[in-house]
Amino acid sequence: MNVAITGACGLLGAHLAAALSARHRVVGFDRHPWWGERRIELHQGDLGDAKAREAFLADAKPDFLFHCAAIVNVDACEERPAEAYFSNGSLTGLLARAVPSHCRVVYITTDGIFRGDSPLQREIDLPCPRTVYGRSKLHGEWETQLATEHHLIVRTNFYGWSAGTKGTFAEWLYNALANADPVTLFDDFWFTPIYVPELVERILALLAGGHTGVFHVGGGERISKYDFGLRLAAVAGLSTARISRGSIANAAFRARRPHDMSLCSEKIASVLGQPSPGCDAGLIRFLADRERPLEERVANLDSGREMP
Repeated sequence: MNVAITGACGLLGAHLAAALSARHRVVGFDRHPWWGERRIELHQGDLGDAKAREAFLADAKPDFLFHCAAIVNVDACEERPAEAYFSNGSLTGLLARAVPSHCRVVYITTDGIFRGDSPLQREIDLPCPRTVYGRSKLHGEWETQLATEHHLIVRTNFYGWSAGTKGTFAEWLYNALANADPVTLFDDFWFTPIYVPELVERILALLAGGHTGVFHVGGGERISKYDFGLRLAAVAGLSTARISRGSIANAAFRARRPHDMSLCSEKIASVLGQPSPGCDAGLIRFLADRERPLEERVANLDSGREMP
């Protein structure tokens, strides 16, 4: 089975590559170098370059395409909307239309496609993004749906340990707590975070079951950023003394953020017959994986590797 992954050296792409490379041929594309112990075939360059993109897909001959690459900096998207709409939207369509007709396309998108006024949004709820980032990712969803019926669209919000080239929120938070640095976390911003190996496990299980369409794949708890920090500190045995409450309304962001980005993941829980992971369970696993190589974090995902 041939697997192509864009953003293969990012947080999610690398965990997917590590999980799949044990049994499948994985060809990745990224600007950055590979950081796993098990080697994959990697094309390095700009995905927006037509020749580089065509060479990647010609080499990969994918049966599955995981499109993880995106511009995810919300304020950068607001400042450069044309770039955001091309990279997150139009480019998605170019990729989805360029793969073989039998290829299954997995598009990784965001909880930011909703307005953020209501908790626990479902797949049937109407998207209404506040930001250029959210609108560009919704554009990518539409492009995927128009390009192929063999699509799986995954809306999510995940965390984990990266290669260090771009730190993640959870990494920054853990390091700040471990160093007893002062941190201010929003108590009026809610999300449903999922630890990235748990996300990989569920994506691959959906593919193994032949599922298509749109799925929300988040954690099992709606939680504020402030409470997430308290829970991480508690699980890690670190002090909460330097954690302060803040309000997203007072933050100096260029793009106006939604207050509630929580997702309802009941659909996938019903389809897979397993509940979405709780916050503490994900954080315990997150901390246990801190010193583990990438491949060890996804070593037990056997159920998802046997894709049809």
